[in-house]
Amino acid sequence: MHKTLWSSEQLEGFHLAAESLKLFRRAELEDSENSAPLIRKLYVDPLPEEHIFKTVMKPSTTFIIGRKGTGKSTIFQRVQNELRGRDNTASAYVDIKTVYESSGIDTATLGRIEEISTTLSKQRLEQLLLYRSFIEATFSAIKEELKARLKESLRARIKNFVSGSIDELFEGLDGLLEEARSDQFISVIGVREVNSNTTTKNKDIVRSKAGLDVTLASNPSVKTSIGESTESELSSEDEKSFADVLIRVFNIKEILLQLKKLLTAVSIKHVYIFVDDFSELPEDAMRIVVDTILAPLKNWSEELIKFKVAAYPGRVYYGQIDKTKIDEIYLDLYNLYGASDVSGMEEKAIDFTRRLVTTRLLHFTGKSAETFFDTVDDKFWRLMFYATMANPRNLGHILFYLHESSLIYGKLIGRTAIRDAAQRYYEDKIEPYFAMSRFLHETFAERASIYTLKGLLEDIVQRAKELKKYRDSTVMKEIRGNPPTSHFYVVPELEPLLQTLELNFYLTKYYEMNDRDGHRVSVFALSFGLCQKYAIEYGRPMEKREHRLYFVERIFDYSSLLRKFIQNNQEIRCESCNATIPFDKLEALKFYDMVCPNCRNGVCRVINLSKKYEAVLAGISPELLLPSTELGILQTLKTEHRSMYASEIASELDRSYQLVGKRGKMLAQRGLVKRDENAEGRRIFEITGLATESYFSDLETVGLDVPLEPVDLKS
Repeated sequence: MHKTLWSSEQLEGFHLAAESLKLFRRAELEDSENSAPLIRKLYVDPLPEEHIFKTVMKPSTTFIIGRKGTGKSTIFQRVQNELRGRDNTASAYVDIKTVYESSGIDTATLGRIEEISTTLSKQRLEQLLLYRSFIEATFSAIKEELKARLKESLRARIKNFVSGSIDELFEGLDGLLEEARSDQFISVIGVREVNSNTTTKNKDIVRSKAGLDVTLASNPSVKTSIGESTESELSSEDEKSFADVLIRVFNIKEILLQLKKLLTAVSIKHVYIFVDDFSELPEDAMRIVVDTILAPLKNWSEELIKFKVAAYPGRVYYGQIDKTKIDEIYLDLYNLYGASDVSGMEEKAIDFTRRLVTTRLLHFTGKSAETFFDTVDDKFWRLMFYATMANPRNLGHILFYLHESSLIYGKLIGRTAIRDAAQRYYEDKIEPYFAMSRFLHETFAERASIYTLKGLLEDIVQRAKELKKYRDSTVMKEIRGNPPTSHFYVVPELEPLLQTLELNFYLTKYYEMNDRDGHRVSVFALSFGLCQKYAIEYGRPMEKREHRLYFVERIFDYSSLLRKFIQNNQEIRCESCNATIPFDKLEALKFYDMVCPNCRNGVCRVINLSKKYEAVLAGISPELLLPSTELGILQTLKTEHRSMYASEIASELDRSYQLVGKRGKMLAQRGLVKRDENAEGRRIFEITGLATESYFSDLETVGLDVPLEPVDLKS
């Protein structure tokens, strides 16, 4: 009976609306009938008057910073679409992560270099050769994008101003790139090694760890040592010499002169280069990319090149790029909307959520939200905001689940269905992070560092559950039923400990405000889907004006919880003499560059102990360890319960389909996936029984070690 509520076209339109929001990076929004780009129709700017779009359109270098799914690539696509209609501007897109992954070492050249006695060590040579391939591939990608754009929109102008073909115009650039493959590279390395005196006096300490903020700037530093698991010392002079070698070999200034000459001939004044997935690079590669590509090109191009870089919060390295001369745009909740008060922030985020849903549904179905949801009012839109945190990709997943759970059965979507969809999203996409991290191809210390955060999250969730029964304050006594306990606050210096949990959407920085004692604190919100699973009421009371301060009730101060966790799960130990240093000496140690006060020679490191899960990690066979991309492929195939194309898997993982295809082949060789061709000749992947048994058989390890509420069977 209810199946007549919508036509099959409307149901399919709702499905397409959800899929369009789930699209990853470079998936083009196109009209199925004429392949015309839809980005102009579907683009919804997070701010009024398309403020972010207009900012990125400015001829200046811009860093767009936000978690996955916040719309960085959609903004890129919208800006590129606009630029294609401007004769004096060209653009190029570089997927820096894929380029890095596909870069390989020229083994023949490596063998020849090893025969030279005055050359660098094999390890450094391998790094240099890898970076050389990386830079070469990057410039090649820029060149090909420019060629494609020129062919599409400037053919007539090229014919008027330049004789010869487009390919001939790029011969100069091809020649310069070819020189990088010649013996000049070998000779420069050899000469550089003979004439350089590498210093090791001033070292930058670059620490990699789960959950903490590495300050990547011109002089990299670490805001705090909490949670550190690995550390590598990079001599700034040494790295500078490597960067100098690469700059000399590629003769970047000459490339820029040739490029500018070429583009001036067709009246192009600016080249916008969109760099995606920057924060997916390892830290050393991030430094090389900035120091040898971005900074030289920006600083030497005489206003020709303008970079637009997509990055994650806390994972940005600027190097020699002058921060005072660039724009920074933040897309996550607080940074985007938190300028006024918490109510104002919420209203702005809710409005963005409303505009996103309305625009997509109107285009793909021709109908408004009221056609598919049982009640559409302010409470409905607030619920959608809570379920997604105004993240476009999260919203796409929620709509996708709602289509599956309600619409195809002829049911209008109700509030309960939205809550259930949010919980499903949490269980399918967020919750498996820790379980899969057991198998991450990293050191035991690195995996222990990740699992330490699982223990911390369990403590936070358990506290939120316990506070449901708290009634000792006036505010809590006035609340009927269970009070909301989904939000908590910490002092700012403890924020870095929560960074990895935030990047993986277990929680979100919600706001900054003064607590009851007038101290500035950071408010965090647990995942809405997590709260649904563990029966934690979400949000805050709305009846009274004073409820705006509900999040900073003293009972929600989790600073002491985090400090206690640090003391119980981390220790400071000297690498040299193995001495253990009291944790209250951490700040003093950082002041002296973590030099051991006992032996005066060794470097002290903060070690995550993960006492609770040590046995779980130790029980993992080394043969099962895989890189993160491979684990992501297995997790996606397991969650989707179907065969998938490489492009579909890539859309879930924020990877290129080429990379997924390559890694899928490796998994097939290990018997973990089936890699067959369908009737259309396309490669399709399916998880095997061996992979399911090896990686997904112990389902009890997936969730948090927090009791679930008993199910009321009578209801």
